[in-house]
Amino acid sequence: MRNIDFSKTYSYSKISLFEKCPKEYYFNYLDPEISLIKKYFKKQTEHQTKGSAVHGAITLFHHLPLEKRTFKNLKDFLYKAWFAEKDIFKKPPLGELGGFKDLDHERKVYGQALALLKNFFEMPEEKSFHLNNKEKKIFYLPTKNIKESFKDYEEMIKPLDRDVLISGKFDRIDSFENGDLEVIDYKTGKNQSDHFQLYFYKLLAEINFKKKVSSVSFYCLNNGKAEKFNVSNVSNEKIKGRILKIIEKIKNTKKFLPKKNRMCNYCDFQEICPSYNSLSEIRANIKKAKESRV
Repeated sequence: MRNIDFSKTYSYSKISLFEKCPKEYYFNYLDPEISLIKKYFKKQTEHQTKGSAVHGAITLFHHLPLEKRTFKNLKDFLYKAWFAEKDIFKKPPLGELGGFKDLDHERKVYGQALALLKNFFEMPEEKSFHLNNKEKKIFYLPTKNIKESFKDYEEMIKPLDRDVLISGKFDRIDSFENGDLEVIDYKTGKNQSDHFQLYFYKLLAEINFKKKVSSVSFYCLNNGKAEKFNVSNVSNEKIKGRILKIIEKIKNTKKFLPKKNRMCNYCDFQEICPSYNSLSEIRANIKKAKESRV
């Protein structure tokens, strides 16, 4: 691993976490006590398992030569990608490790993941891409070692200025005949597109690959539709300025207060959040997390 100061490294997800809830950001990255033991608060959910597995299956699928990119192989890859972060060697069924209540629950979610892959395979953009691969080709894919994908994040770390580094993970990048790039991001949830994410990806890709990114596309697997955005005329200086402005706000924040929102019930730190617990309850839950390390 390179000698990297990760405290100065920001991804889109890290920045957006601060905007979603400063307190959750603080627990993850700054709290001198909690940030060191945060993995003991982390709970894998069914949504995380499903999303990670679908992304992993698609990555493995694209590493195949064109003639082997069949739906059967895509389905087989879903099984290989069905694992939990806390025990990457545990074979399915994952049970509680994957965020499932019982076997029926896991089977149901597995079926939902298969449906997302079916939508992906049937997408007009994907069908035309694989049937007629003349206008563009795959330029970048994540590592085939999907169980150790931090390497992808590490390789993308680049300086934004003297005190700030940025990074992130790309699902796929294609190149057009004229050399321009298209960043493709697979959406497995129902979240709406975020233009800031588009711009962040554009800047990060151009810094890393020294090529123009003319478009960023979100492939929404819930409905099998693609959202394509032309970003060729978006100024990198404006994107950089926005990123640095948010980071400056983070650095100048004195009190990282909780911000109640619809995602609170999915937060790993709800049991130690002052919006939901008394000080004595928080202390007891921190003690419990520490004892679980032994």
